[in-house]
Formats: sequence, structure tokens, C-alpha cells
Amino acid sequence: MLQELYITNFVLIDRVTIKLCERLNVFSGATGVGKSLVIGALNFILGGRATSDVVRSGKDEATVIGKFSITDRNFLQQIKKISDNNTIEEELLIQRSIDTNGRSRCRLNDVPITVSMLKEIGETLVSIHGQHEHETLLHGANQLYILDDFGGISPLREDFAGVYQQITEKTRLRETLKNNQQERRQKVDLYAFQIDEIDKAQLKAGEGEELEKERGILSNAEKIYSTVTSCYSQIYESSDAVVERLKSVIRELQSVVKLDDTLQKISNDCSQSLYQIEDTAFSLGKYRDAFNYDPQRLEYIEERLNIIRKLRSKYGNTVEEILSYRDEIASKLKQLSEEGSTVEHADEELRILSDLLKQKGEKLTQKRLSTADKLTPLINKELHELGIPHGRFCVQITSPFLHESGNTDDFHANSYGFDQVDFLISPNPGEDLKPLRKIASGGEISRVMLALKHQLAKVDKTPVLVFDEIDANIGGRMGEVIGEKLSSIARSHQVICITHLPQIASYADEQWKVNKQVKNGKTFSTIENLSGESRLEEIADMIRGSEKTDITRKQAQEMLRDAKRKAKSKD
Repeated sequence: MLQELYITNFVLIDRVTIKLCERLNVFSGATGVGKSLVIGALNFILGGRATSDVVRSGKDEATVIGKFSITDRNFLQQIKKISDNNTIEEELLIQRSIDTNGRSRCRLNDVPITVSMLKEIGETLVSIHGQHEHETLLHGANQLYILDDFGGISPLREDFAGVYQQITEKTRLRETLKNNQQERRQKVDLYAFQIDEIDKAQLKAGEGEELEKERGILSNAEKIYSTVTSCYSQIYESSDAVVERLKSVIRELQSVVKLDDTLQKISNDCSQSLYQIEDTAFSLGKYRDAFNYDPQRLEYIEERLNIIRKLRSKYGNTVEEILSYRDEIASKLKQLSEEGSTVEHADEELRILSDLLKQKGEKLTQKRLSTADKLTPLINKELHELGIPHGRFCVQITSPFLHESGNTDDFHANSYGFDQVDFLISPNPGEDLKPLRKIASGGEISRVMLALKHQLAKVDKTPVLVFDEIDANIGGRMGEVIGEKLSSIARSHQVICITHLPQIASYADEQWKVNKQVKNGKTFSTIENLSGESRLEEIADMIRGSEKTDITRKQAQEMLRDAKRKAKSKD
């Protein structure tokens, strides 16, 4: 439930804290004093659209904070998932601010969240029914959704829509395949040829660089061999080889070391140099003996590099890029095959999906028919209680998407099934049932909407229900019935309601009065919690206005007493 609503600098509201009860909360007040600002502020923290216009004139920022208590573990899990915050407990503190530049900030339990997250959380916690919502009842699609919501059929409809979407996409693919079959075949042939050409080359990563290096060696084989041979001879084989001359130097140094021991280190360094030069000579000799110039190998390398150059000109700058391109087109070739490489394949997939859609659609229709049978008598009973004693209500379900013969093998559909749902009503004796949009007056539509809301509330899991002037187009005569029904809804949900009717306000468990006043040239909307005498005066005001009398007050007192008695009898 919504425990507290804190509003500051929001349009005409300067600063107010509203502590709500867990049942029926009613806001009353004269027209134009700002009652709907409460709903506007609530909608603001639930992720509704907002502009800088909501910031009170002369202030920098508007802020609304809502404190919710959530005991249902499923709701908590949903909110944790939406907000990606597993630390959330039963108390939620939702805060949203907007400044004069239109910058909005949202926080959940002091952790920043996005507006889209806030909106999704808001839809989980609160359902707001606006004063013009009865107009949406005239649209057939909305009537279908209402029926599905009452019967708990929405998951079946969404499942159907998922298969329908698959058929739509597969049909589009089939048409693409049909219209571009030649192009697709050309792509298949091209990809297959390119893959074969690359595979035949048997490329290896890094191969090009290795071959280039080897070709450089073989192309200069004579120079390399003669140079290595010459160096080996100078170091080791010739009569005046470096090794022999260095040995002579070492022998001469050794002959004088005893005369001056400081020469020992120099002699040792020469000996160490001799070992290194001998190792160098050994390595040169080994390289020379193993050196093998093979003209055929050079010819093979040239041919191999030529193949790689041709593939580079087509598929990539390096062997690695060529191999990567090969994998890419192989994936495309596989995709063309898997997604239905022929029109016949796509046709078979469509047949399977169509059979599945038919099964789900027939099940959806049967569920709707049984739900309509349950809903019809309930709404008829509600209408009788709401002052249409001879009214008849009926849910008509037709299947315009099926073949006229009724053969379900030849059908079309839309995303919500095979069915068209129409709410039919006959408000007066002797009149035929006709679609609601063709026969009902504004007051009758409002009553049908209230009847539906009363029944839907029994299956609606949303913890907080808000009714913004649900008494629109309804006279005071029906106010008591409406108040009783709102009180009934409030037994399973927290209800927030804005009303002009004293009959509805008298059923409130908590009532607030919204006033407008001018102070120092500025207009303020204030919200006052009513109890005892102040509430009695407000009900009397709602009955007769400022000209209320003692008789009016007695009427108000009786109205409050009767509402309390009736509400208590239902508990």
C-alpha cells in the first residue's frame, strides 16, 4: 500500500504530507481547487510524463516522494528484478524530482534508477483509472482486453501473439525467398565457390610472413653462403685466423703475468673472448654445412605466394583476414540453409506454425466464451444495482477471421486471436441488444465501466487502485451505490478516489479536503485531513454548498452513519 505521499513545489502545492490508510481514501473539494494535482503527483512518481511546467512558480525544483509498504513476496521479486536491486525490503521509498530546465531525477530507496524502470515499477504497484477512461470502453480491442483480464486469459493471448509474430516473420521470409530466389541461389553458389577456393589453398595463420622470409633467404643463397664461408675461414680455418692469433696473444700475456699480476684479468678476458669466438666459428660452420639451396623450393614458394596474393586481392589484406572472411561466409551459407533455403521448406515451416496457431486460437476462443458466460450475469447484477433495473448486458464473441463456412483450416488472424469482442447492452425494456458504442449514454457507459471495474478488481493483483472522478456523468442518486462498491473494492485493495459526490465521500475510511487560497498574491492548494466535525461540515458542503443548514448537517450525519453501518455489515 501507499503509506505516505510527500509533495513539494508541485504546481499549486507548496508543501504537504498525506498519510493514507490501507482501505478507501477520498479527496474532495470544490471544482478547480486542485484535487487532480494529487493524482498528478502520484502519476509523476510512477514514471508518468512530466515537464518543467509542474515546478511551482518561483521555485527551482518540484519533488514528490511516495512511501510504499509491500508485503507480497511476488511483487517484491518483480521490483527487485526491474530495479536490479536485491537489497530491497518491504518498505519502498520512491522519489522523483524535476527542475526548471526539465531535468528529472529518480531514486528508489535512495538508489538512482531510470524513468523507464520507475514506470515499470509504477505499473506494478498502482493502477490509475482516469475520469475519461470510460471513452476507451467503446473500442472493441479494449473490450477484448477487459474480458481477457477478467478471465486471466492474457498469458494465453500473449502466447498466441508470439506464434502469430513467428508466422508474420516466416511469411515475410518466404516472400523474400520467392521474390529473390535467383539472387539467393547466386549467393549460395558464390559463397560455396569462395569457401572452396579458400579451402583448397589450405592457408595457415602467419604463413605469408614465413614464406616471404624464406624466399628472401633463398633468393640470396649464393651471397649468404659465400659470406658465411669467408667469415668462418677468417675466424677459424686460415693460417692467420682470428682464433689462432688470439691464442698467440693469450700465450704471450701468460708469459708476463707472473711479472705483473695485474695482467691476469686481461689475460682471462682474452681467454673468455676466445671461447665466444670459437662458439661463433662453430655456429658458422654448422650453418654452412646445413645450408641447402633448392631451386625447386624457391619455385614452390613463389607459386604459393602468388596464390596468397590472389586471395588477398579478393578476400582480405592478410591470411588471417582471408580465413576470417571464410568463416563469415560459411556462417551466412549455413543461415541461408537453416532459415529455409527453398520456398518449399518455408511453406512446411508455415504449415507447422499455422497448425500451432490454430490450436492456440481455438483454445483462446473457448476460454473467452466461458469467461463471457461468467461475466455476463455479474455485470447484469451490477447494472441493476447501479440504477439500470431492466438493463441487459451481453458479451458477443465472433470470429470474423475464420472462413464463412466455419472451417478453421482456412483462417486469418491478428495478434490477439481469431475473435472480435463486442459488449452489447439494452438499457431499456423492449430494446434489442446493441453495441455499447451505438446505444449507451455517457452516464450508462460510466456505470458499465464501474460495473466492470468492480468485477475486475476481484482478479486484479495491483495493490493500489486510483479512481479519478469516477462519478463523472453520474448523478447523486447513484452515488451511494458507487460508494458502496468502492468500499467493497477497498476490502482487497487500497483505493484512492477523487469525487464531488457526498454519497461516495461518506464511505471513505479517510477523507481529505483540497482547498485553494491566495496569500501575499500567490495561489496555494492545501490538503486537510478531515475527521469528526470537520468531515461532517465537508459532507454538508458537498450536499448543499455554503448555504448548508442544520438540516443539511443532519443529512450529512445520517449519510456517514449509514455508510459506516453498510460497510461494517460487509466486513
